[in-house]
Amino acid sequence: MLGGTFDPVHRGHLHAAGAARAVLGAARVTLLLAARPWHRAAPAASVAHRWRMLGLALRGQPGLARSDREVARQGPSYTVATLRELGPGAPLVWLIGSDAAAAIGQWHRAEELAGLCHLLVFDRPRNGSGVERPAPPAGFRVVERAADLAGSASGGVHHLATPMLDVSATQVRRAASAGADGGALVPARVWAYIRRHGLYGASPAG
Repeated sequence: MLGGTFDPVHRGHLHAAGAARAVLGAARVTLLLAARPWHRAAPAASVAHRWRMLGLALRGQPGLARSDREVARQGPSYTVATLRELGPGAPLVWLIGSDAAAAIGQWHRAEELAGLCHLLVFDRPRNGSGVERPAPPAGFRVVERAADLAGSASGGVHHLATPMLDVSATQVRRAASAGADGGALVPARVWAYIRRHGLYGASPAG
């Protein structure tokens, strides 16, 4: 699962989901919309707009799906609550960037996460000086091969060698507000949607 506010969903998200699916040999990666994040500023676009953009982005993307579990649930979007709802079963792998992984101790009931999922961490290069990897979050252990995550129910951390694309939602929002072309950052359907609805300060398409 790849959780996020997807404000908006962009090519970096799709790249990460596809890379994770390949290295894990997973039948599916689910992109989970964090409808109402509690630990950060409110998203710029509404839940409805972000959900529709996620659907547009996943058209023609085999093996990728979206989940509205946190949209349907009332109140703040807590990852631990979602993982508990999913319950026991096949090992669940949570996809996360290294910067977010370093701050995972601040998440709601973070001490429970190691008993509920594995982490597949995408490294972010730092100023051209290589990769900086945080220590495993409390309760997690380093797993050297992604394939070995399937050997236990939860608690493993694997750093994926595939680097993240240098794309962020902030870049997309800035391009929209500046009247620039953000079509290289998001799928064409998503960019058309942003312009059509005037999201992020974009001039509505005529």
